[in-house]
Amino acid sequence: MKSRGNIRGRGEGRSTENARPFHQGKACTYTGGMLPFAKTKAERLANNDPRPSLEERYGDHAGYVAAVKKAAANAVAQKFLLQKDADAMVAAAEGSGVLK
Repeated sequence: MKSRGNIRGRGEGRSTENARPFHQGKACTYTGGMLPFAKTKAERLANNDPRPSLEERYGDHAGYVAAVKKAAANAVAQKFLLQKDADAMVAAAEGSGVLK
């Protein structure tokens, strides 16, 4: 009996007989999207946005920079990010207009 391929590779699961990459041979124009956080709690409430605003998350610009520094240091410690890239991210946060 001929063995059928499968996605998991151990005989269980869906057959790969008709499997192919998503949109194979077609141009993919999906670029994603984003909904920016409201700057203040008042703006968030006015727009019925359930997500905490930037102000509620970080307090002020210094709080935002501190959060970026902490996240970058964590990523470096886990070897997900090079130190020079972390330094660039922190510099970008310091120079940003977030909560200024």
